[in-house]
Amino acid sequence: MDDFVKAHEKIIIDTTIESLEKHGFNARFLPNREEAVRFILDLAADCDSVGIAGTHTVRALGVVPMLERAGKTVYDHWSLKPGTPEELDCRRRQMQSDLFLVSANALTMTGEIVNRDGCGNRINAMTFGPRKVLVVAGKNKIVSDLDAAIARLEEVAGPTRAMSLNRKTPCVKTGYCMDCDSPERICRITSIIHRQPIFSNITVCILDEDLGY
Repeated sequence: MDDFVKAHEKIIIDTTIESLEKHGFNARFLPNREEAVRFILDLAADCDSVGIAGTHTVRALGVVPMLERAGKTVYDHWSLKPGTPEELDCRRRQMQSDLFLVSANALTMTGEIVNRDGCGNRINAMTFGPRKVLVVAGKNKIVSDLDAAIARLEEVAGPTRAMSLNRKTPCVKTGYCMDCDSPERICRITSIIHRQPIFSNITVCILDEDLGY
């Protein structure tokens, strides 16, 4: 990659980390997937249970089976049939796990974590409940400010996620949010974490690659 492109990316990542730390979050840069996996396993070392949000980013690292082999109780609702009592119970248990693994729809250079959910279990668990929360995000999730974060939700994250779920929503055809009233709409709750929530312990790791929606 061009040295100037890398230098520009470094400024953006460093600024984002500095802003997140100023807002009370733990934040760090991870140069590759191997470092990310090591960091997750180290963070989980003193945990009995680990909740996994609906995140492609964390699963792409291949860490879920590693946690299971390490003897952790893993609450992964993607392993269960959607809408069943077992799946809903799994989502609830994520909110009381020792470690909750999640990504973000957007991280702002001004230090906010932004997400949009359909059910709300991800947002709930991020803000209160688990002993530790780890947000793992590719550098592609970084945007300049809150306006850009909402734009990313509506122009990238929402439509792409709806496509991956085979939802019949207008954004799947147009490529951007139509603020629809479809019963299959997945964008129902928006969360902006401005500062580290009271009683919470959130770490944000930015990975040096484009990963996730």
